[in-house]
Amino acid sequence: MCGVLFFNPILPEAATVRFFLATDPIRQDLCKRSTMSRMPYFILLVLAISFSDQALAQQVSGMFERPLPARMVVLYGTTGSEHPPLDSTAIQPDGRFTFGKTFEAPGFYQLGVNDSDRVDIILDPLEPAVEMAFHGIPLQRNLSVITSGENQRLWTYKGLSRQAQERASAIQQERLGASPLDTGLIRRLDREESALRVSLRNDLDSLAMLAPNGQFAFGVAVDHRLDAAIPLGRDSIREAFDFADPRTLRSAAFSKAVVTYLQSTAVEYEFSLHDACDSLLQFAERNAACWTYMRHHLVDIFATYGPDDLAQYLVDRYVVGAGSLYPPDPTLLEIAAAQMRMAIGAPAPDIELVRPGIKDTTMLSDVWPKHDHTAIFFYSSTCDHCHEQMPGLRQVVADELPEHFQLIGIALDATEEEFFATIAEESITWPSYTRLMGWGDQGAKDFNVKATPTIFVLDRQGRIAAKPRDHDELRAFLDKN
Repeated sequence: MCGVLFFNPILPEAATVRFFLATDPIRQDLCKRSTMSRMPYFILLVLAISFSDQALAQQVSGMFERPLPARMVVLYGTTGSEHPPLDSTAIQPDGRFTFGKTFEAPGFYQLGVNDSDRVDIILDPLEPAVEMAFHGIPLQRNLSVITSGENQRLWTYKGLSRQAQERASAIQQERLGASPLDTGLIRRLDREESALRVSLRNDLDSLAMLAPNGQFAFGVAVDHRLDAAIPLGRDSIREAFDFADPRTLRSAAFSKAVVTYLQSTAVEYEFSLHDACDSLLQFAERNAACWTYMRHHLVDIFATYGPDDLAQYLVDRYVVGAGSLYPPDPTLLEIAAAQMRMAIGAPAPDIELVRPGIKDTTMLSDVWPKHDHTAIFFYSSTCDHCHEQMPGLRQVVADELPEHFQLIGIALDATEEEFFATIAEESITWPSYTRLMGWGDQGAKDFNVKATPTIFVLDRQGRIAAKPRDHDELRAFLDKN
């Protein structure tokens, strides 16, 4: 009997996965030789394992070998970039768990305890069961696949990928220390890096070939087609990816395809992105789940990152308008309500402006009547993109007359030290405030801030006049107004 250790490439520490082999001579020989030449025998190792492909639904079970500070195990689904909970089951006194129902939809899922401690798994009804064992927490570092060829293939690839990442990191460090004149060394490192990519791609393809009809192979094929299409533009992405296939929805490839399609859209006229969103929703409308997620994903993207008029267009047409094919869920309605509440022309919320060490506070409504335009800059001292905006904002403040323009900073910071350090380091010349509550800041919640930096411009009546993305757009707005 022998086992082989693999490592999860997406986590900072190793996640052990043990493959249990029978004691026949062929497999024993593979175990002996694997110590001499590891990489070539990873694929052979998996080839030696056979699994049943006759079931039409899958049972999920497992055990925790050590006591856990948790009573329930949760199974999470995958819907694009989201992972909604699907089912839960109790952990028995002996550590075992079994989900009461079987699962028929192939795709990528997660098992988790305590909400945030999760591990990726594949469910495929062609297999009768998935059985896992966990030796402690975090789950990702203490996992064994007992039964399931699909998950053994997944975790085999994670191991190969982790090794490749470690070698790529070592190559990068060697490159940073190399002299620009040492062309021989640089060429050797380039060849090693290229060979590493080719080897990993070949290993991935070999694993997929072991069960070409399984979910692992399906995910590999979808991702390959998408990667090949992305450089060719959005028409090729459309041909390579089926936005109405619920099987693609149960993988991260769906969100990747949506984002790359939008990024590949040439903004040739004012409504280019509007048309791109219309097209994506049309591509997905053959399947209700795909269309519903597409709508939610697009609204969330543009409500968070702008442009604001596009988010408003999607809400008006596809959430509350005639283009809504299916009723919106409560979460989407919350996003839509916040978008409409913070739309240009809407009255801004009045918030209290608090500064550490100063007892007296002021209200935002005391500020906006004194200036033609008041800009609120939501930032965080730990946000690099926020710091990139500060020199440009300093110059805007210096160039504008006080009666015309006032900038206010609201820091989503947690400590006085980082708040005052940023003011000193960036030579901030505008009044800045913070409640020292990080993302729990009530002002950020009232303004529906989802990312930093975020800028709002208010007029003398306290209405939202603009939502510039950076200091350049802020300057352009002020120049016109």
